[in-house]
Amino acid sequence: MVRISSNAYVNGNVLVTSDASLKTNVEDITNARELIAALQPKSYEFIPQQHPHMQMPPGRQLGLMAPEVQEVLPELVERVPIPAEYDTTGTMVAEATSHLAINYNGFIPVLIAAVKEQQQTISEVTASVAQEASEMQDLRNLLEEQRTRIDHMEQLLAECCNRPAPDGLREGGINNVPELHDTEGDRKLRIQPNPFSESTTVFYMLERSGRSQLMANSADGKQLRVLQEANLESGSYQYEWNTADLAAGIYYVTLLLDGQPVVKKAVKVNR
Repeated sequence: MVRISSNAYVNGNVLVTSDASLKTNVEDITNARELIAALQPKSYEFIPQQHPHMQMPPGRQLGLMAPEVQEVLPELVERVPIPAEYDTTGTMVAEATSHLAINYNGFIPVLIAAVKEQQQTISEVTASVAQEASEMQDLRNLLEEQRTRIDHMEQLLAECCNRPAPDGLREGGINNVPELHDTEGDRKLRIQPNPFSESTTVFYMLERSGRSQLMANSADGKQLRVLQEANLESGSYQYEWNTADLAAGIYYVTLLLDGQPVVKKAVKVNR
């Protein structure tokens, strides 16, 4: 072992024996990131006045504490013997001792392995993010497709609301409502606005006097309520209908005269 008690300067390369033919028990370094994470870099100053014979450099230094490194990477720490020193008269001026020393070159393969592990993690995360982005785009496309379908359905429902329904009421023993042309149906029963959010106006016309009823039904034909019921003369009437207590959906309003259905209209309640 060559001991240098001071700084060393090399005008060239420092080569370390590394031929594979000279080695055995070769294994990959694993968990390198954990090893690096366990190390605690420090800044420090040597104490040259206590060990003047070692000629340690003055000023602030950067490095690691050998006992701490020994707990993580014991292969990189050695106890180095320091022989006794004598002056020219043969008098011992410094007793023999030993100190822990670190093989800093040994950190290079550990750092390389840590970088490779980190790069592998980055690649996996990048691939995962790309996969999630692709799945998110698929979901956006599906959502846009569903929105398009819903818009189309709403258009169809809005068109349906502007013409009389061909089916009769299924509650209260009434099975059929006369099929009327749009102009005739609108003349006898008209709902504006339609669709609407909370309230609308029902306009209706009686061609003769009698007992009139405005009846509201759900989309499946279930009778909800009688909106208005009275003995009226022939003529035009209107009813203000507040639907704040109804859920959004399709409903039907039927005009009856003396218990007989005259016309039925669909309405759409939005929220």
